[in-house]
Amino acid sequence: MISPQEFLERWNKDIYGLVSFKEEGLNEIGITSSAKEFLLIAGLPESAAPFLTFEGSDQGGGSPLSNKYEISRDKVSEYIYIGFTGENDPICISKNNGNVICFDYQNDFMEIFINSNINQFAESLLTYVEFISKIKSVNGRKAFLEKNAPSESILWLEKELKRIDKNSLNESSFWKTEIESYAN
Repeated sequence: MISPQEFLERWNKDIYGLVSFKEEGLNEIGITSSAKEFLLIAGLPESAAPFLTFEGSDQGGGSPLSNKYEISRDKVSEYIYIGFTGENDPICISKNNGNVICFDYQNDFMEIFINSNINQFAESLLTYVEFISKIKSVNGRKAFLEKNAPSESILWLEKELKRIDKNSLNESSFWKTEIESYAN
């Protein structure tokens, strides 16, 4: 599992800066100690493929999801908001188990699993950047936007995501859906 320090070393901050989180805010929300450590030391990218945006403490990140979205679900209090997808689906960390999930805005806020913890999520983001680089080198600079990836690159991505987090490719998960988008 990637450490916050290793993520900082590997993430290209010159292209995508990092958002930061304030300790006093994270102390109040009750997330796992490993998630808190990661957010305090590394933070998260301002944006990352595939079309993800993250918000630090100054933008409302690291606070209860209910502070950012009006969602009429009982378990919303369990989630800490950290960003959103290109579809405006909120990305969150579960206070109960540290899972990173998003809520599908267009499907009655159905919960979609992303990764088992923030460290695995960060490593998956790095892997996805490497995947994009691979497909661009083979199929040109628009390959990512055109969902034009060679099958061997897709298989490599699946293998790496599974190595990082064995649950990341479960049925209807975020990463499984992303990989399947290349088959269309």
